[in-house]
Amino acid sequence: MIPLLALVFTHQAFATIGAEGTHFTAAGKPIALRGVNLGGWLVEETWMTPWIEEPPAGSSYRPVKDHVSLWAAIQDRLGAAAMLRVRDAWRDNWITDADLAKIKAAGLNHVRLPFLHSILDEPGGLERLHAAVTMCEAAGLYVVLDMHGLPGGQSNEHHTGQEKRNRLWFDVENITEAERDWARVGKEFAGDPGVAAFDLMNEPMGGPNAAMVFMVYDRLYRAVRKTAPHKVILIEDGYKGFETSPHPNLAQWSDVAYSLHFYNFDAKKPEDHVDGLKKDIPKIVELLGYRQTPMYIGEWNVEPFGGPAVIRPYVAELDKTGFSWAFWTWKVAGKNSLGDWGVVRPRGEVAKLNPFTDSEEELIRKIRLLRTGNMDVPPALLAAFNRQ
Repeated sequence: MIPLLALVFTHQAFATIGAEGTHFTAAGKPIALRGVNLGGWLVEETWMTPWIEEPPAGSSYRPVKDHVSLWAAIQDRLGAAAMLRVRDAWRDNWITDADLAKIKAAGLNHVRLPFLHSILDEPGGLERLHAAVTMCEAAGLYVVLDMHGLPGGQSNEHHTGQEKRNRLWFDVENITEAERDWARVGKEFAGDPGVAAFDLMNEPMGGPNAAMVFMVYDRLYRAVRKTAPHKVILIEDGYKGFETSPHPNLAQWSDVAYSLHFYNFDAKKPEDHVDGLKKDIPKIVELLGYRQTPMYIGEWNVEPFGGPAVIRPYVAELDKTGFSWAFWTWKVAGKNSLGDWGVVRPRGEVAKLNPFTDSEEELIRKIRLLRTGNMDVPPALLAAFNRQ
């Protein structure tokens, strides 16, 4: 636990982030947020972590596909208390102070922190979220709080916490609960200048249409504003197209920025990533001019064909526009080869975590092996993010 005096000091070290015109500002001066996502820490994604998904043949266990099924499998077999100890071990080891120090040393100034709405009601969950934010601030990093999974789920994707639901849009009780959750987060972090922004919905691509997506955004925006009147709020397009997003003055939104995610899974050669970015930027800049808001690229990667030779010019192009950005993601330790999806990756074979057979002690032992000190952090890859 970080002492209260240290917490006060870190708060004093940050200038509050604002949104003025097409730039973020800090202490009245333009600032670009350049950073990485802390994926896998509070939202476990099985593709990027070494959890075994399929139960033993002939067993009655259900497959592990997401956050909910992972911890349910461990709780069903080992009990609630053991599950909480294993989950705490995961969160104590996947990201540590050493990770955050490396991110800062790479010339980056913030992290995007994915979390699920359910953490607010976990035993010790809110304290865990505060501790994660404080760790990042102590390393000199701003934090974007990104609700990766909302009540009911905002898409069918597993990274909402539970796959194949997408019920946020169709059960008004879920929207009401999401309003309460964001009002609660706003109250907790409104006075923390190290929290740069609230990302209200990660990839809300399950919305039936753009109008529904932005109608729900408006409800969440107004809920947050009751407890955090001036914190910057990020609005994603949910892959509906940036041109579908409303002009903030028409919606009566203030202190907002828009956020897009950039992936080019159809790239046929390394140059396709940067060429595609150069093609998209003029239209985005034109639309920003009408909206007069900053742009935050909340997730991007250049797989396939990742690596420093592609990341370096991609970063240069983003920086040239003045866009803020966060690379996806800092760390992967999946069961298979995953290219450059993570800056940090295993040196060799990963000890697979088996929720169906491993004891509590064995799970915790293997989790500790996943600390970044036991993994590879390629200097050339780190250097590719640093414009110095």
